[in-house]
Amino acid sequence: MLQNSMESREFDELLGLKHSPKKRSTPFKQPAEDGKLYSNYFTHVLIKEQNERVWQPMRYRVRPEGSREEVPSKFNVFNARLDALEIRQTWKPLFMRRHGLIPFNRFYEWVPGKDQKTTLISFGAREREVMWAPCLWDEWISKDGRIHFKSFAIITDDPPREILEMGHDRCPIFLAKEKIDLWLEPQGKSKSEIYQLLKTREPTYFDYLWESEAAKSL
Repeated sequence: MLQNSMESREFDELLGLKHSPKKRSTPFKQPAEDGKLYSNYFTHVLIKEQNERVWQPMRYRVRPEGSREEVPSKFNVFNARLDALEIRQTWKPLFMRRHGLIPFNRFYEWVPGKDQKTTLISFGAREREVMWAPCLWDEWISKDGRIHFKSFAIITDDPPREILEMGHDRCPIFLAKEKIDLWLEPQGKSKSEIYQLLKTREPTYFDYLWESEAAKSL
């Protein structure tokens, strides 16, 4: 993906980043040891190539194909709202074309806690070890071809009641297992069929865990 001999200034120029000799956050991060996935971290995403399921390493934050620079951090390009797939310019070229899936055990959100202080909470599907979240992905290549990587965004929708009651207004879609291949191969299907597919989800109830309290118990 990257050439180790590349100087940091040259690397920044190819990515369209403002160069700084000081240490700063990198747009490419390796998977966290605790298994948590953060923005700009890499993980494996399931896609279909030549009718075969394959795993591809991708960054969790989309960089649009052909973009001259990274999308500013104030914009959310790691979660794609279901109701914006054909509205937002970042998602429109990918919907019905580049579909993927990412497995996860729990997802984390910041919500109002005690005394209205923001605190971290995690949600997991009751009696389900693994969930499947549909995602959209893109591919970016520098003009000289020396930097080349794929990146993705998870599709989210309105949350079920138990998540909304805990103070969060979005939720990753938990796609029904029998719909995986249909989602991964959208070619030949209508948009209405794909939207209906995304509404076919695994029936489940989300339990929650206050992460700050969990940490204290260790």
